[in-house]
Amino acid sequence: MKLLLINPNTSPFVTERAVEASRSVATPGTVIDGVTGTFGAPIINCEADLAIGAYSALELAAKHARGYDAVGLAVSFDCGLGAVREILDVPVVGLAEASVQKALEIGDRFSVVSFAKRTQPLYTELMQQYAKSGQLAAVNCIRGLPSDTLKDPVQLKLHAERAVAETVQHADCDSVILLATAFAGLVSEIVVKKPVIDCATALVSVLEQCVSDPVFGDRFKSSVFPGRKSILGVSQELAGYYENFPND
Repeated sequence: MKLLLINPNTSPFVTERAVEASRSVATPGTVIDGVTGTFGAPIINCEADLAIGAYSALELAAKHARGYDAVGLAVSFDCGLGAVREILDVPVVGLAEASVQKALEIGDRFSVVSFAKRTQPLYTELMQQYAKSGQLAAVNCIRGLPSDTLKDPVQLKLHAERAVAETVQHADCDSVILLATAFAGLVSEIVVKKPVIDCATALVSVLEQCVSDPVFGDRFKSSVFPGRKSILGVSQELAGYYENFPND
């Protein structure tokens, strides 16, 4: 099977980290490729970034998704998920969406660890879309991390490990989601008393299940396409999708 990971921010190292972590846990024979945004924020962390990121994800999907069996959004806010799902005819899964699904397979309550204090209300709102009342125990967003720290797995692991340990100590939860694409691949090195979910591992697991089980995969597909219309000012690829949608 062929899987595409879409990273709508503009940091190639984030895409590379997500792809590397995903390939390390994928089923033998699974092909995983990644694409990175060409406009927008280097790291998405506010509402304005999210809006730009959603459009970036849509453009990346239109340009690159043909020929893949499923598509994953390798961005922790799942920006553009509904829109990308609406234009493609294959399953589309969000990073946060997949992580919450895996957390709820472990237990009834989970916590989230990420970075940048300003993102805490955004993550809380997103988690409430995927979880029922009472299932989200805590969202712990540590201070924003500079680019050189994000690019250094050793330093990043220290920050992540400290935040996860703090969360496990203070929150009544059954698992912790390490929710940031930059954190992909670090979970195996974090030792705490609760299961820690690697968001990239969760994403590839759900994507593979979508392809191997079409009934399951239908849960991650839109039931309708947009109506055919002319769209101005977008890429030729995205405009082409609209030209080939069915009439309302």
